[in-house]
Amino acid sequence: MGLLGRIVGGTPDPDAAQHAAEQQARDAAWQTALDTGHLPDFVIKRLSDTRNRKLPWVSTTSIGSLLAMRTHGIRPVGMVSGNCWFNFGFSWTKGHAAGWHSAIERMVQEAVLLGANAIVDVRMKVSRLAELGREQMDFAVYGTAVTIDSLPPSKVPVVATVSALEFVRLLEAGIVPVGLAIGAHYDWLYQPAYRRQGVVSNLAVTAYQNCELTAISAFANRVRQAAYGLLASDGARLGTGVLARTQFSELLYFEPDENYPGGRCMYRHIAMGTAVQHEPGMHRPVNVRAVFSVQDKPMRRSLELSEEVI
Repeated sequence: MGLLGRIVGGTPDPDAAQHAAEQQARDAAWQTALDTGHLPDFVIKRLSDTRNRKLPWVSTTSIGSLLAMRTHGIRPVGMVSGNCWFNFGFSWTKGHAAGWHSAIERMVQEAVLLGANAIVDVRMKVSRLAELGREQMDFAVYGTAVTIDSLPPSKVPVVATVSALEFVRLLEAGIVPVGLAIGAHYDWLYQPAYRRQGVVSNLAVTAYQNCELTAISAFANRVRQAAYGLLASDGARLGTGVLARTQFSELLYFEPDENYPGGRCMYRHIAMGTAVQHEPGMHRPVNVRAVFSVQDKPMRRSLELSEEVI
């Protein structure tokens, strides 16, 4: 029977049972792999086929970045990813860090199997299902695994949020990306600066007035500064600086209950960036060279900053 017949209620697909069994087997393989800290066999085979060019490689980078990598001996070998669905128990702050690190470690596992030296253009994504509540979140990361000519495969590839082009420019400037730093913090405001009835309690003004909610401003700033402090601490573990690139903030309001009759707010801030190793003596100065103006004027000499990148 054709596809249309199956859609409108014809004979069931004879392969449906087989497909369901195969999916159950894959789910079981994933569960075993996650419990043991490894990747399933079918993922290992896919990565092996990609590394050996039996499968086409996929990249998250732009065309310009690909060309820049090519001229500098950096070659993409495939896209890698990792995710972790995490439940927050006693600490959302520690839960955020643990969720991200687990996802990153799984992405690095894939990069190792590809023989990569680094993962560039790393992007992060968080998502939730309302039905599961606010205490659970999916942390997902993905990026492009690359190799560097003349270097053997790395045991622990470098993870960088910078693009491939920026990765090249940093290396040329003597700034070496060495990993991914994470700072995440959350806190509660038990006397919220607003209520759903439209009254701003701490300012005694109605919601129709234009005014700053100073309690929430101070509260959010305190949480962000705490996240930045954790980002700096995590970056110091890896290198001498952090290029903060990805930030995520969220303010949640919880309805009043018997324990918190005035309601409460929860604010969280996540900051992630590429940790770099850079010593003052390592920096390579920008070259200055003489050029000629091509405007419709008497030709005169001028100076122009020139960075030899591409």
